[in-house]
Amino acid sequence: MSDQVFTFEDTKPEIADADLLTDIRAVAAELGVESLPANAYRKRGRYSATAVKRRFGTWNAAIRAAGLLSSGVRRDLPEAELFENLRDVWVALGRQPRKREMIKPTSRFTHHPYVERYGGWLDAVKVFLASAEREESEMSALPSTKPSRGPRDPSWRLRFLVMRRDGFRCRQCGASPATTAGVELHVDHILAWLGGGTTTIDNLQTLCVRCNLGKSDLKASEGGQ
Repeated sequence: MSDQVFTFEDTKPEIADADLLTDIRAVAAELGVESLPANAYRKRGRYSATAVKRRFGTWNAAIRAAGLLSSGVRRDLPEAELFENLRDVWVALGRQPRKREMIKPTSRFTHHPYVERYGGWLDAVKVFLASAEREESEMSALPSTKPSRGPRDPSWRLRFLVMRRDGFRCRQCGASPATTAGVELHVDHILAWLGGGTTTIDNLQTLCVRCNLGKSDLKASEGGQ
């Protein structure tokens, strides 16, 4: 019997953090980008993107450690800007957006800044809705004797409330971006603002572009008689 002793030799030593970060920077430089998505690194990197995530906690954490931008996510976005963007996406879709739908060209931002700020996508949606409904409560709390027509252009919150009330459908033809691609909705004064109409939820309606233009053409025709 042989007296040879078999010992384990680690032929795959742990990769140093510095080596991982150097390779991330090298791939970014090769692609000429300031931000490197994980899927792009998987195609060109020397190491596993999963191993990088495991080492640094998240891919964005590794990107930041490498001195790159985190997946194109802007930091410290104003809440108003986030909410206006969410409102635009909601209106464009005619329904509540899913986080996977927060992509260009429909959305200016991905779902990431919302999740980072509010802790989760649905949490962000709830805060957004509460913000919009707060304006409705404030408006209803105004004294009824106050002679205020409001500004000519409704705020984004008021526009959203009007469209939500109308089911994100044109009140004349029923068209909705949720069921028909390419439908664009507007918020229009029922009694024109120039004619003394107020910018309040009960004097606003949702119209598609086609019906809104048709209404304008009708007014022009009537005015010329």
